[in-house]
Amino acid sequence: MPHASTSPSPSTAGLSRRTWLCLAATALAAGCTAQNSRFQGTFIQPWKSYEDLSLDEWRRRLHTTRELGCDEIVLQWSATEGGTFPWTLPESLINLVFDEAAREGMSVRMGLPYDERWWTVLSSKDPQVLKDFFASTQERCLKYAQDAPWSRKPGFRGWYLPYELDQYNWATPERRAQLVAWLQAIAAGTSRPQPLAVSTFYSQLPTPGKLTTLWSDILDKVMLRPMLQDGVGVAGMGNYAGLEPLRNLLRQRKVPFDLIIELFEQLPPLDGTGGAFRARAATAERVRAQLEVARNYGAERVIAFAIDPWMLGDTPEARLLLQEWQKQHR
Repeated sequence: MPHASTSPSPSTAGLSRRTWLCLAATALAAGCTAQNSRFQGTFIQPWKSYEDLSLDEWRRRLHTTRELGCDEIVLQWSATEGGTFPWTLPESLINLVFDEAAREGMSVRMGLPYDERWWTVLSSKDPQVLKDFFASTQERCLKYAQDAPWSRKPGFRGWYLPYELDQYNWATPERRAQLVAWLQAIAAGTSRPQPLAVSTFYSQLPTPGKLTTLWSDILDKVMLRPMLQDGVGVAGMGNYAGLEPLRNLLRQRKVPFDLIIELFEQLPPLDGTGGAFRARAATAERVRAQLEVARNYGAERVIAFAIDPWMLGDTPEARLLLQEWQKQHR
């Protein structure tokens, strides 16, 4: 399985948004046909409807995922809590994912429980709300990691903390100190066989906060595996410019990290839906441009978000993206 280069790349160091857009246009025009432009893993974002999938359907999806180059599944969470419809993945379903992934030669990074109040808590003006949230989720994550059998599975790759970090919500030293203490406590019980993995992204919201400041504070105290979301599905190829300082920091500190490539294109919300998220599968040309960037990005692994549903879904755009990808990699 090819990996992105970890050596410094003068062609991508310190690039501006305009330069990233120019590189993207060049990659699109060239077609980005390099044979090593493949994913090494993908997220699976499980929902209750997954309980209804047959064994044959699971095998079809995981077999196609393996054919696309993946040898790692990141199961985003083991439970969703704090929302309108709380749900815990049945052990039988998680066992199925581990067993069928192993049949295809894939390992699983297991997501910890996710409390859906995360973004609401971060927007609260009451500091006690965040303190209480950290206390409850820390206890929940550590108990789950201790009691669940997944870390003893042969195909277990490590733990994933399903709370995304940006520079907007952690702009002050006081907030970052609370975050670091929370991460330290959870990582202490979830960092074998690999460091706890955590996603991060560049927020488009105006803020004095910086991703480099946030991650410097974190990495001074906690060994984690950062997973950088490219944000292209929401903000376009120019979003790489916002991640560039963090990418340089991680490479300077020799911190292994993954690059998450978004396979969707966000669409404007429909009227009357309260701004509900809406998206469609990206074009093959755009995904090829993302993977062209990934080739020299310095990430150890390139993780798709997500092959299911944006390549395996039953929409014209998803079917077209899968067909184009299978055609390219025959």
